[in-house]
Amino acid sequence: MTPAYLRLDARPRMPSRGTAVLVMAAFGVVSGLISSLPSPLPDIRLSDPDILINAHSVPLHAGLAFGGMVAGTLWLWVNRDPTKCLLVLALTLVGWLAAVNTANDVINTVQGSTLFGTAEGAKANREMLAWLLGGMMAGAVGAGLIAFGAGIAAVPVRRIEAWILIAFVGALAGLLLYPAALLDAIILLFVPWQAAVGAAIAYGLTSPRA
Repeated sequence: MTPAYLRLDARPRMPSRGTAVLVMAAFGVVSGLISSLPSPLPDIRLSDPDILINAHSVPLHAGLAFGGMVAGTLWLWVNRDPTKCLLVLALTLVGWLAAVNTANDVINTVQGSTLFGTAEGAKANREMLAWLLGGMMAGAVGAGLIAFGAGIAAVPVRRIEAWILIAFVGALAGLLLYPAALLDAIILLFVPWQAAVGAAIAYGLTSPRA
């Protein structure tokens, strides 16, 4: 028998906190796997200002996949207003683009700096710091904007403690950008990041007794 919180023909109903966290984490794993597929589209970059839209290793469909997951889950559990859910999808996509370009800007800035001087190993240290700092800041920016978007459809996510938790989890999981880049395996970032941020959103949606 299908649980009430997974029925399309029932009124929105939140599962318990533990179930919600596990389900959204699982959905995040799926959307992360989809996001890790190489983009079939050519590289797309705007100029003035310089904004990366799509690249082979950082595909636009990653934002659409995660945004669709978040919006679809909120539609299923919280709010059946299609306009609000579409806004969640749109702001998640904006959050994705902001995260990608934040990481790109931070990495280029740190790598182009004179941090650590010219001593032996300075360049390697700059590169490591660039990827770690870029991933952390991008993760926080992306997760924060996604939390803002989720709050349009879900009032509980508007609580400051829920928003801070989601942004913090995004920043922490964003550190995985460094090993993902080092091993040229973006799946090492996308899957755990989307699973963790999805779980954090679910946690914010529910009350301790839910």
